[in-house]
Amino acid sequence: MGSGFEALFAKYGWVWIGLSFGFLAKYALLIKRGVQVKVRLVLADLLLLPMVALIAFSLVTQAGVRNEAAALMTAFCTVGADRLIKLLTERFLARVEAATLRDVAAEVVESRGDLRNAVQTKISAQRIGTDIKPD
Repeated sequence: MGSGFEALFAKYGWVWIGLSFGFLAKYALLIKRGVQVKVRLVLADLLLLPMVALIAFSLVTQAGVRNEAAALMTAFCTVGADRLIKLLTERFLARVEAATLRDVAAEVVESRGDLRNAVQTKISAQRIGTDIKPD
């Protein structure tokens, strides 16, 4: 049991420390600015915390940092969670919109081609009909 806990702490411990310190630092900065901290605000941030943890863990893993650097990076992500999630959401939606536009453009090009083929077939049929008149 002890080695399992140690393994979990070795992998995720610094991220959780960073989340905790970042969460506290965020509210310290809000209080310093004179913002009245309400339960709704804290609850909303607690609901966002798992998403921030996933983002922070991904960034820490990609950067290859460990220990205190991982905690610092995670704390930074937590303090700027609102901006970070907004940025990632905007990027995601831009990708979805671009993919949708590409699909629509491809469909328009394909339907134009089908329309051209149908019109050309009709014109060809009319010419064949006028060229082959019974005498």
